[in-house]
Amino acid sequence: MARKPQGAVAKRPKVYFDIDPELRNRIKAEAALEGKTLREWATEALVEKLEDAVDAREGMAALADEEGTVTLEELDREYLERQGALHR
Repeated sequence: MARKPQGAVAKRPKVYFDIDPELRNRIKAEAALEGKTLREWATEALVEKLEDAVDAREGMAALADEEGTVTLEELDREYLERQGALHR
């Protein structure tokens, strides 16, 4: 297997997709306002979207863990019991 020369940078894959010209212009304008290139802005947006998706999936997985959770009925009953105790 051939080795890359020291300091060589791996070639980055390119992604191509079609978008509406108006959307492209809006993105390019927003990127310019932020002092970024369209590529920089789009990359940041994709990373944020990916992180949000991962966070949401992990959050849902955590909610699926039933240990230490109560049903809505149990929560309502506890609330009503506390309210009744306060009014006695």
